[in-house]
Amino acid sequence: MPYTERRVVDADAHLMEPAGWLESYVDPSVRDRVRPMDSGDSAFTELLNEGDELLGRRQSDADEAARARQELMTMPRKGWLSFGGSDPTERTAALDELGFELQVIYPTGSFPQVITSPLDVQVEAAIGMNRGLAEFCSGDPRLLPAGYVPLHHGVAAALRVLDDAVARDIPVVMVDMVPAKGALAPGHPDHDPIWAAIVEADVLLSVHIGLDNGFRPIRPEFFDNGRTLEHFRSDAPGDALSYMAIGYAAELFLSSMVLDGVLERFDGLRISVAELGAVWVPGFLQHLDQAARAFRRLQDLSHLTLTPSEYIRRQVKFTPFAGEPVGWMMGASSPELFCFSSDYPHHEGSDDPIRRFDQTMNEVSPADAEGFYADNFAALLGSRYAARVSSS
Repeated sequence: MPYTERRVVDADAHLMEPAGWLESYVDPSVRDRVRPMDSGDSAFTELLNEGDELLGRRQSDADEAARARQELMTMPRKGWLSFGGSDPTERTAALDELGFELQVIYPTGSFPQVITSPLDVQVEAAIGMNRGLAEFCSGDPRLLPAGYVPLHHGVAAALRVLDDAVARDIPVVMVDMVPAKGALAPGHPDHDPIWAAIVEADVLLSVHIGLDNGFRPIRPEFFDNGRTLEHFRSDAPGDALSYMAIGYAAELFLSSMVLDGVLERFDGLRISVAELGAVWVPGFLQHLDQAARAFRRLQDLSHLTLTPSEYIRRQVKFTPFAGEPVGWMMGASSPELFCFSSDYPHHEGSDDPIRRFDQTMNEVSPADAEGFYADNFAALLGSRYAARVSSS
């Protein structure tokens, strides 16, 4: 019996790349200049090796494979030790076990490799990562790869990466939420050819945690607080104080896209905000509208034909973390704004995300619950959803 028998479209899940994975897909001319995944971190190297060993054991021992499949949602089976994390055949079996209709697959360890490699390598590294994601998902139409299109190398480079992704039938592409130092704002009109190409290709635009170019709104001085609590660092917040700012980068990105008129000019541009929580969304909608009201006499916003929050409601959807008060969030904003994600096989997704979401949705109507678990993200995918479902 699968984890769930209800209809579920999973808006955010992950590939757990083994060591050397990205290098195997990058053009040979720059392969030896790609930053290694472990970057000399011996503990991380041991974890990657353990994951490889467990995969080999499952491939040679049917009983071990059956146990791992049965326990795939348990916390010890998550991350680089997961069932289906790195092997596409296993991932198909994991998806059967989960019972999900579709699942978007984002990178994990390869993305930091791309963005921390030398600048003149990053474009080729992004193309290689996208190529690997497409190959991982190619054997199962239920798996939707999420590629990456860097903006800070210029429009021509971005279009080259995007064209390659479209040619590989990648239905979701990520861009940075926060511009790299010296780059243009997301809402700058020079980026319009990129947005136009995304709309023309019927691709879903995505922003995801980690796509912030090192933006950290919590200054280190906040942690000089006289306490001994350790604050660890990663692409995700490692402590409660940092978690308070998890949505800031997405709020700034979306505000730029709205106030600078991108969503006005491109009403077919659809955006997924993934793994950044969503409890902040109702307040953000109010804040965005208030910003426009407060500055309408000082700043020319005449290009906007809708109130700012209406663009968000029309074109953007968000994935809450398991346990966030989804029912309250729906009531305080709009039910159609929120989508289910498992974050599988990341630990943040928990061992039972559906139960955790359901506990916060007691007052939600069956139709709105169906929207959260499937219909809202299916609508965001548009024709891509229909094509994938018909072929699976």
